[in-house]
Amino acid sequence: MSTFRAARLAAAAAVTVGVLAGCGEPTTHAVSTGGDGQASATLPALRTKLSAIAVDECATEPAGQIYPNCARFVREVQNVVPAARAEAGQVASPEAVTKAADAVDGAVNRFTQDRCITVGAPPGPAAECGPDLASMQEALRALVAAVGA
Repeated sequence: MSTFRAARLAAAAAVTVGVLAGCGEPTTHAVSTGGDGQASATLPALRTKLSAIAVDECATEPAGQIYPNCARFVREVQNVVPAARAEAGQVASPEAVTKAADAVDGAVNRFTQDRCITVGAPPGPAAECGPDLASMQEALRALVAAVGA
């Protein structure tokens, strides 16, 4: 591999990480319980957010075809995981939320490591990226179910 190509790949990877990290603030800001120990409004907001993400075309369309268009979706999925973890204690099965959140994190990591979303370069191969997105779709469905969205 030429030095130029290696540098170009490294730059593209750095940009991809920046894109997926997002430049906004976390999805959820509220604490799980209010000052009086009552449940906050965060769990319903999380459920609404997860419901919206779950109907995105990147969550519902065939993964091997749609993955090149899913940078925003992946960022949204990645950003909602900390909120889900924070609310795990507010649902019937906190273990299911944690397990699903771990699966989402793993799928996001595989998707980014396989360079499935790139800036200024072709996306990764469908043979790797399709299954990576399919795994993310499945993990997201499990997270939605665990949170009760």
